Amino acid sequence: MDNPFVRVQNLSKYFTDRTGIQKAVDGVSFDINRGETLGIVGESGSGKTTLGRTLMQLYKPEHGNIWFNGKEITTLNQKEIRPYRKDMQMIFQDPYESLSPRLTVGEIIEEPLRIQKMGTKKERTEKAYRMLERVGLPRTSYQKRIHEFSGGQRQRVGIARALMLEPKFIIADEPVSALDVSVQAQVLNLLKDLQTEMNLTCLFISHDLSVVHYMSDRVAVMYLGHLIELAPKEELYRNPIHPYTKSLLASIPVADPERRNPYREPIILPEKPLYPPQLVHVGNDHYVSANMINIKDFEIENTEKQVSFI
Repeated sequence: MDNPFVRVQNLSKYFTDRTGIQKAVDGVSFDINRGETLGIVGESGSGKTTLGRTLMQLYKPEHGNIWFNGKEITTLNQKEIRPYRKDMQMIFQDPYESLSPRLTVGEIIEEPLRIQKMGTKKERTEKAYRMLERVGLPRTSYQKRIHEFSGGQRQRVGIARALMLEPKFIIADEPVSALDVSVQAQVLNLLKDLQTEMNLTCLFISHDLSVVHYMSDRVAVMYLGHLIELAPKEELYRNPIHPYTKSLLASIPVADPERRNPYREPIILPEKPLYPPQLVHVGNDHYVSANMINIKDFEIENTEKQVSFI
């Protein structure tokens, strides 16, 4: 699309510690179309969460630009960014850490409405009750505190809080990583239903490739702060190109012993490049890092002869 709903170009976020500068996110670029879910995968420390928080402007980037619904928001201060908050919200990984234990659930999920000065007290309360029911919690949850809930219920409270302002864009940062498998399925199905119902555009962050495959339309792979491969999910899972992507997919547990490969050869990962890699289009909307591999070694069905760069 010519006018993506979210556009990120050359985004970088650095941190400094006793050993020097750590490039948590370095030169990342991608687009997200309206109504689409883009999955971000990578191991712990690859920069996924930092990327999500930088997009939300919780961290100020060192370099790069972020466009949201056609508006460049990178340089906006806290006062200027506040009107955009109602349209872009984040579901955090650990609801017990991100939700205040001192407030009731009603106070927690009404807080975004109070900050944005939306509605009367009665209107906010009624909307809170409706949202609790929408995420599968009883109305009696309104007066309880967060420690009284299970992990899955706490995550539903976090989802309710993020959706209270009826946002257009949601960043879900590992929303089910701390939950049991059965509860994971309930929360994931809830997110998919709400996305369809509210026409949400999503950035879904996870290290679980099965979860990302279920939730996403396209998948982007992060490695040491860099974006190194991007493709529609079926294309990426069927035909991974980058060695790191291959290693991630090879790590997925296989329950059927008949399908396991006990003689799988080890995959040698490249060293982190000095500069952010440029992504090259190799066909089928598949982009891969150009300076970590030799593109000429790969042929993909329906690949156009002319290689284009983004």
